Amino acid sequence: MGLLPLALFLSLALAARFAAFSVEPAGPQRVNLDTGVTTLPQGGVLVDNENGLRLKAGYIEYKEGAFIRARALELLSEKETFRAQSLDYSIPKQEARFTGLLFSNQDFANLRAELGHGFLSEEVLIAKGVRAEKPALTAETLVVDLRRREALAAGNFTLVDGQRTLKGTGPSARLLLRFGFGRLRAETQVPQGHRLLGYLGR
Repeated sequence: MGLLPLALFLSLALAARFAAFSVEPAGPQRVNLDTGVTTLPQGGVLVDNENGLRLKAGYIEYKEGAFIRARALELLSEKETFRAQSLDYSIPKQEARFTGLLFSNQDFANLRAELGHGFLSEEVLIAKGVRAEKPALTAETLVVDLRRREALAAGNFTLVDGQRTLKGTGPSARLLLRFGFGRLRAETQVPQGHRLLGYLGR
């Protein structure tokens, strides 16, 4: 189905398949037979009972095999919460673009970003204009590796970690964050050729 890749990306379960879902329109559901575009002008709820996902949006527009567009969306799973003002997802490219993104999981609490660009097949999210509550981080750009639980801040950034404060200014500033060690590891010296550096500028 056309909704399959979006749900997998937001649930961070790219290896699984979206077995079954139900659609609960909040109002009329319009299908343009000429273009193949389905529109839920008043939004609705998509529920994946098998994987425990619930996606709610104030507006949904999609074309199977082409795109999904949504506004005022929220997705809840067992471990993650995603909210965004808008979403534009290209199914062929497997890329999702967000505005007004708010994300929380075991590593980040209330991470806000002005813009977000997700690469589904690579499980990487690029966020612009970032401000997170946990860890206490602001960053011009943040590249998050969802699979390996690493993140790279680039440009101006500030991280407050306990009694330690790390700051970077200018386009060449870098900060590598590593989670999953019982505590946050932060390094301002990023190894040359680190894979996340390749996402800067994309």
